[in-house]
Amino acid sequence: MASLRSRGLAFMAFLLCFLATTVFAAPDITVTVPTDLGETTKITISGTIAAIVLMVAGFLFAFFGHKFFRITLFLSGFYVFSTLAWIALKNAEPAAGYGSNAQWIYLGVSAAAGILGGALFICFWRLGFAAIGAIGGFYLAIFILSWAKDGVISSGVGRTIFIVACVIIGIVLTFFIERHVVILGTAIVGSGSFFVGLDNFVNTGFAGAFTAFLSGKKLGDGYEVTGKVYGMLAGTLAMMVVGACFQYYKHRGSFVPKTHRPHHQATPSYQHV
Repeated sequence: MASLRSRGLAFMAFLLCFLATTVFAAPDITVTVPTDLGETTKITISGTIAAIVLMVAGFLFAFFGHKFFRITLFLSGFYVFSTLAWIALKNAEPAAGYGSNAQWIYLGVSAAAGILGGALFICFWRLGFAAIGAIGGFYLAIFILSWAKDGVISSGVGRTIFIVACVIIGIVLTFFIERHVVILGTAIVGSGSFFVGLDNFVNTGFAGAFTAFLSGKKLGDGYEVTGKVYGMLAGTLAMMVVGACFQYYKHRGSFVPKTHRPHHQATPSYQHV
């Protein structure tokens, strides 16, 4: 089993490295897709790659975060460091932008930072453990803010304080209710990640919440909540609940005290790290 998990982790690392190297090897081809309202949206190769990675990682997080804990650690580091890199790039972006290869720059730098972060969290797993609570709090904060035009909290400072508070609470909770944080945190992050990736193809504006609430703007950077966005939010909530319930059911034995467990019953995956 350990060998199988190692091969799975190695494959994921290889896949992410491959995606990162394509940033500098391929042009960004754009496909224009008409919408129901007569407008057009653009789907790019770089955006598609990022979306697929988000959807695959999100599915693994939501339904198997507790079971494959080493992969969860890697993905936690990937999420944290790639998000920090994206925020830094977004806030440092010049008025003229990064040019025609802007999306490749965002994808490449974020992917490289994410891979380094994933490797770091595997080496220092307790740090990665706390990061699960941190990104769980982060995604939960964005999810809550996304239910209103320009954010439930319209003030930029207020949004920042709310997001930071959720992150800190998530970290603190990992030291008191670790099993629940692993399951609920991965379900929250996984569902959010999956639907952010999906939005690259359906273009509802749901993913715009991250750009709006992390760009440092006073208002939500024009973030609008339409019926389609509410549908994406509802889908995120549904996947969150289903993923958490699935993990609780699959690992219900790990919540029984060790003294009352059958000998064949395994301990939680993270106790073997």
